[in-house]
Amino acid sequence: DLHSFPTRRSSDLGRAPQYMSAQPGYADVRDSMTRIFVESVQNAPGGAFFIDATAGGNFRPFERVDRLTAAIVLVRAAGLTQEANNATPLTLFDAGTIPSSARGYVSVALSHGLLTQNGVLFNPQTALTRAELAHALAVMSSMPAQ
Repeated sequence: DLHSFPTRRSSDLGRAPQYMSAQPGYADVRDSMTRIFVESVQNAPGGAFFIDATAGGNFRPFERVDRLTAAIVLVRAAGLTQEANNATPLTLFDAGTIPSSARGYVSVALSHGLLTQNGVLFNPQTALTRAELAHALAVMSSMPAQ
């Protein structure tokens, strides 16, 4: 049951309870191995991790992840969505290329060290590197419970 989870502990950060609906939730995710992961993160108790994928539509499981999407996913996985809704404005040179609805996520991802900026740029459309993801996961694993 998605609504009866215990209070989150720091060891729960970045985790989504396993969930899979009776029917595929995304048109382009049909195999059960991929579905369990996709549907789990998209039906997490705090809300979908990938906000650019609508149930019934396409998830795009083989598409690369840009830094903007990664910032949103990492902040949501860390349970910091409320903080993102009240984040300080961005002072990056490329802040204008980041949708206003996503700026709080970028601000929180940067302030918590989940992602880093490149000088005065965030480079939202650049692909996330494996090293950046490893860094984010290491930071997330050491975060205290929110």
